[in-house]
Amino acid sequence: MGIPTRSLRQWVLGRPISVLLTGIVLLAALPAMVVIVLSSLAARQQAEAQAFETLRNLTRSLVAIQQGVDNQAQAVLVTLSHTKVVREWDLPGINQVFTELLGERPDLSGVFLTDATGRVVASGLPEMLGVDMSDRTYIHEAMARHGLGVSEFLFGRATRKPILAFALADKQHGATFPGVIGLTYYLEGYDRFLAGLELPPHARVTLFDRGGRRLVAYPPDARFPLGELAKPHIWAQCANGASDEGVFIDARPSGEEGLFSYARLRLAPDRPPFMTILVASNRADAFAQADVQLRRELLTALAALVLALLIARFAGRAAIVHGIVTLADAAGRLAGGDLSARAETSQDSLEVRRLGQSFNAMAEALETRQKELTQALTALSSMRAMLANILESMPSAIIGLDGAGHVTHVNGAAATLFGLDKATLLGRSSTESLPFLAEYAPTAALAQRERRAITVEKIALSQGGGDHFMDLLFYPLIANGAEGVVLRFDDVTDREKALEEKTTLLKEIHHRVKNNLQIILSFIGLQAEDAVDAAERDRLRRLDLRIRSMAMVHQQLYNSGDFSTIEMAEYAKTLVRGVLAIFPDVTVRVRLVLALEAFDLPLDTAVPCGLLLGELLTNACKHAFPGPGSGVLLVGCRRENGLARFWVEDNGRGLPPQFAYDETMSLGLTLVRELTRQLQGEMVLSRPPGGGLRFEVAFPVTSDGAAGAPA
Repeated sequence: MGIPTRSLRQWVLGRPISVLLTGIVLLAALPAMVVIVLSSLAARQQAEAQAFETLRNLTRSLVAIQQGVDNQAQAVLVTLSHTKVVREWDLPGINQVFTELLGERPDLSGVFLTDATGRVVASGLPEMLGVDMSDRTYIHEAMARHGLGVSEFLFGRATRKPILAFALADKQHGATFPGVIGLTYYLEGYDRFLAGLELPPHARVTLFDRGGRRLVAYPPDARFPLGELAKPHIWAQCANGASDEGVFIDARPSGEEGLFSYARLRLAPDRPPFMTILVASNRADAFAQADVQLRRELLTALAALVLALLIARFAGRAAIVHGIVTLADAAGRLAGGDLSARAETSQDSLEVRRLGQSFNAMAEALETRQKELTQALTALSSMRAMLANILESMPSAIIGLDGAGHVTHVNGAAATLFGLDKATLLGRSSTESLPFLAEYAPTAALAQRERRAITVEKIALSQGGGDHFMDLLFYPLIANGAEGVVLRFDDVTDREKALEEKTTLLKEIHHRVKNNLQIILSFIGLQAEDAVDAAERDRLRRLDLRIRSMAMVHQQLYNSGDFSTIEMAEYAKTLVRGVLAIFPDVTVRVRLVLALEAFDLPLDTAVPCGLLLGELLTNACKHAFPGPGSGVLLVGCRRENGLARFWVEDNGRGLPPQFAYDETMSLGLTLVRELTRQLQGEMVLSRPPGGGLRFEVAFPVTSDGAAGAPA
C-alpha cells in the first residue's frame, strides 16, 4: 500500500530540524555522487577516444613514413633507369653501378635488372644473374602498368631473409623499356626504426602485404612469425572497411579486448592496396587512469558526506527557532498591511541575521514601492489629464484604435468633423461608426505590423455640406508593449486649393512666355527673310535657335504639368530635331545617333544647358560636313557620380592643328565658354580615333538636380 503524499509531508515536517538537515545533506550528496559516476564514465569515454586518436596519429605517421619509403624507392628506380649504362644497356656497367649502390645502402638486400621475359641480366649480387623472376607478381604488375610495382611478403632468393621488393618498368625514347629494374629492402630495418619510436604501453605495430601476410611485427614475438596470415577476424576489419583508414574494437590474440587503428596504402587511387598498417593496444590500458580517478573521487565524496552528516547532526542544532519565530511574526504583520513591520534578529545566527536583513530590506522596499506607486499614480493621472488637454486642443482630428480596430480615444475635433458623439464612438469598431475607414484597414494593419508611420494624402470627404481634402496619417503604438494605431486627419483643403491655383498660374505664365518667345521668333524670321547679307542671316538663324531652345523648355513645362524640372533626354531629342531642321542639307547626308539617358534638371539649369547644347549642334552642322560627303553625328547625355554629361561628336573634318579653343573669340564659342562657367562645369575637346571632333561638357549636380558642387 502506498503512503499518501499528504501523510508523508506531515511526517517529514514533524521531524526535528537536525533530522531534516541530515536528510537534506543526504539528498544534496546524491546528485554529487551521480555526477562523479557520470564524470567517470565520461572520462572513460574520453580516455578511449584519446587512445583511438593516439593510435590513429601513430598510424598516420607510419603511413607518411612508408609513403616516403615508397617515394624514395621509386625515385631511386627512376634515377637508375635514366643512368647512361641502363639507357645504353651496358650490362657490365650496370652490374658495377648496382654493386656500388648495395655497398652504400645496407638497408637494401638487392638491386637487379631483368629483360622482357623476367630473367635477371644485371644485379648487384652475382648469384642473382640468370635467375628467372617471371614468377614474381610485382614484376608482372610493373610491366603491365609501365609503372611501379610492390611485392607481397618474400624471402630473398639470395639472402633468404624477409624482404619487400619494388620494381619499375618505363619507356625510353618512345619505345617500351626492354626490362624491369627492381630493388629489395630488408624488412628487419623496420624493427630498428620502430625501436626508436615511443609507443603506447602494450601497443603493437604490424604491417601486412596485400594478401594479409605479416611483413613486420613489432615488438618481435614468437607468437607472430613473419609471413603468417593475419587473424581472419582482424584482417576482415582491415580489408573490408569502407575507408582506407579507420579504427575498431576487437579481441586481440591474447584474448584481451583491444583498440585497433588501420590504414591501407595504394600506389594510385584506382589500384588495390599493396600494404596495410595496423596499430593495436589494450583497451583496458585506456581506462586505467580513469578508474583510479573514479575510486579516488568516490572515497573523497564519501568522506565529505560523513563530515557533512556530523555537522548537520551536531552543529545544525544552533538556536534558529527564535529567529524563525520572529520572522514569522513580522511576516504576519506585513501580510496584514503593516508595511512598517520589521524583524529583530541581531542576536541570532549569521544565516538567520542575513534572512532577517533580507526580510527587512524586502519590507522597506515594499514600503518604498508603495509610496512610489502612489506618487506614480498621481503623476500618471496628471499626465493623462495633460495629454487629454493636448489632444483636445489639437486642430487635427485624432482617433485611437486598439489592436482589434476598436476605438479607444476620440478628440473633440474628430467628433465635430464626423458629427458623432464620443460616447457613441468609444469601444465600437471603427468601421461601424465610420464605414469609409474599412478601405484603409489594411493600411492601419501594415503600419502596426511594420512599426512605422504611413501617410495617405488627399482623401476626399464630404463633410459639413462641402467637399474636404484630408491627409490621413497612421501612427503605430510601439511603446510599453501597446498594440494599436492612432489616426490623424489633417484638413488640407485650403492647401490643395492654393496649390491648384498656383499650378494654374504657373501654367499660364509658361504659356505666355512661350507665346511671347514665339512672337520674337516670328520677328526674327521676318528679319532673316529681309536680310541681304549671308552673315546677317546666319547670325539671325543662330539667334533664332538660341531663343527656340528656351521656348522648348517652356513648351515642355507647359505640356508636362511639372513646372520645376525638365526631363533632359526628351528635351535634348526635341532640341536636336529642331536644330537639324534648320540645316536640311546636312540632315540628308548625316546619320544621327542619339545616346540619351533620362534624368531631370531644374529649370535654371536646363535653360543654359539647352543653349550650350544648341551651340554645339549648330557648330557641328555648320562646320563638320562642308562637302557633299556623308557622316555620323552622335549626341548623348547621362548623369553619373554626381555629374551631368552632354556631348556632341562627329566624324567630320575636325579642327585645324593650330586651333586654340580658349583663344577663339567667335560668339558661339564665347557663349559656350560662358555657359560652361555658369554651370560650374568643364568643357573637353578631343579628336576621336576615326577623325572628327568631340565636344563634351560635364558639370556637377546636387541630389535634387541643381547645378553646382554640393555644399
